[in-house]
Amino acid sequence: MHTFRAMNTEFVTQGLSEAEQGEAESWFAFVEKHLTRFDPGSELSRLNRSAGRPFMATPILFEAVSVAVDYYHWADGVFNPFLGQLLTDLGYGRSFGETAAEEEVSSQEPDRTEANARLLGAFGPEIGAKLNPLLRSIELPPAWSVDLGGIAKGWSAEKFAGMMCRKGIAHGAVSAGGDMMLWGGEDRPQQVNIADPFALDRDMDSLVIRRNAGVATSSRLKRKWLDGEGQERHHILDPRTMMPSLTDVVQATVIHPSLTAAEVYAKCLLILGLQAGAAWLERKHPAAAAVLVCEDGSVCTAGFIEAYRQENGKEAG
Repeated sequence: MHTFRAMNTEFVTQGLSEAEQGEAESWFAFVEKHLTRFDPGSELSRLNRSAGRPFMATPILFEAVSVAVDYYHWADGVFNPFLGQLLTDLGYGRSFGETAAEEEVSSQEPDRTEANARLLGAFGPEIGAKLNPLLRSIELPPAWSVDLGGIAKGWSAEKFAGMMCRKGIAHGAVSAGGDMMLWGGEDRPQQVNIADPFALDRDMDSLVIRRNAGVATSSRLKRKWLDGEGQERHHILDPRTMMPSLTDVVQATVIHPSLTAAEVYAKCLLILGLQAGAAWLERKHPAAAAVLVCEDGSVCTAGFIEAYRQENGKEAG
């Protein structure tokens, strides 16, 4: 097992040689340099400062933003990568590695009523950002700000796993802050534990992965803070209200052949809540399965989770 830090989280790889471990560290450092919104010198930060005019992007930024826009449509707008400025205004302007959880934000929260009203009316079937694949240019509407925090780790881990597969690495895994891409499990099953969101030192369930799959967990209990008025905020925003989501689901774990999809859909389930979220996942994304933890501590499932739980000798919930 090989561990290192990048993108302000812990990465873990398994099944790689020392040279390939070095490739992993270089790749995720490269991704961070381009896609973080917390570094004012990153390419993403330069894109956000250029809102209102075309920005000539590097291949990695253009691909990442293009994928994020695709998921905006596939998730019916419940996943929205254009709320970066709103997150900053709510107090999430620094990485959680730079500030303690639940630290009170010292600055007064600006009045975003008018701006939020404009944003609420800005998103629909045709999103306002203009992407030109021939020129590799991105033009954001004025005041829009891209936040790839809900997709970049999973997308980059999935990309890296693909690189390793093409090199002939038959079995392996990469974890980006706990979101994992696993491959080669057909003849070498891999166990994935799901943490209890109310007691992080304890696992509440475990799954056995026997196929290439991504496993992502999103929780509204993890990254939270107090704003200037003492109100608790968290980083999962509901694009329908432009406020932190508040549903009966506090943690969602999604399994999907794509880690990028798993990461996005886990956040969507937190926003939609148990009943609407489970129905949405099963209707629109049948390749996904989910384990959902509710506020009262109950655990529910959605999708074809039985394949993973029964293999582990457990009855489906």
